[in-house]
Amino acid sequence: MKISVAMATYNGAKYIAEQLDSILYQTRSVDEVIICDDCSKDETAEVVENYIKEHKLEGSWKFEVNEKNLGYASNFAKALSKTDGDLVFFCDQDDIWIEDRIEKMAEVMEKNPEVALLGSEFEPFASTADAPKPHGWELKTFRGDGSLEHLKFSAKNVFIGCQGCTMCMRRDFLNKIKNYWYPGWAHDEYVWKLALCLDGLYFYHAATLKRRLHSNNVTLHKEHKKSQRMKYLTELLKSHEQTLKFAKDIGLSEDKIHLLERNIKATKMRIDLIDGRKFFNTIPLTIGFHDCYHKCRAIPVELVMALKG
Repeated sequence: MKISVAMATYNGAKYIAEQLDSILYQTRSVDEVIICDDCSKDETAEVVENYIKEHKLEGSWKFEVNEKNLGYASNFAKALSKTDGDLVFFCDQDDIWIEDRIEKMAEVMEKNPEVALLGSEFEPFASTADAPKPHGWELKTFRGDGSLEHLKFSAKNVFIGCQGCTMCMRRDFLNKIKNYWYPGWAHDEYVWKLALCLDGLYFYHAATLKRRLHSNNVTLHKEHKKSQRMKYLTELLKSHEQTLKFAKDIGLSEDKIHLLERNIKATKMRIDLIDGRKFFNTIPLTIGFHDCYHKCRAIPVELVMALKG
């Protein structure tokens, strides 16, 4: 199997060389690394270009600077579209891969052809004093026993449940879903939800990378401000709607279609609660749609946002 790595970079000069080392010195070599830089304002491009040149990686490692800033999600999608491996690994610019990450995850994929998308555990470590903490609920799901867990279609699993930087996926899966991505849809949520619909979503209970936590982590900061929460909910609604379209197109069962429709309805009510101050939405959301939240503690948080206007 040909192994590809897709990496999106932006202002990552401080840590990226360490990440590149951890890819290069894997126990099972990668065949292709695609790196797209989103117009970094620091020395990221220089660091990557020098690294490729110094290690004589021209040809198999490809680096490109975007003509304009695309944003985090679209930059990752661009890198993904340029890969052609049988297996594709997402890669953040500031983590450190454990040396046998490729070997172990590729072995799981080769032995289990039903796996379309595979996530894994990670080891968190902080690099700055103000680094955000990893989600406690996520760490509690880790077993560390090397087992393979099939994540089935459920209200809980409609919400992404692992870090995109841990993910590996098959080329044939990506080919099936490529026409359903839209600009701005987070790359990890996109593949997670559509793998769920195809019943090919799995989780490997072993750490395959060291996740660096620092002040600039994009995905670990919470949406406590109204504007942040509205942006999150608007994007969530759009992703639910696109997932529903995919689910209908592949003929998913009525109960699963209904679950997605309930999530769409609940998200619209959440938006109306906060933005339209429709306080009575809290009642049906609490009683009938509590399973349409990633975490139920969001219900009182969003009510307070609505009350504050």
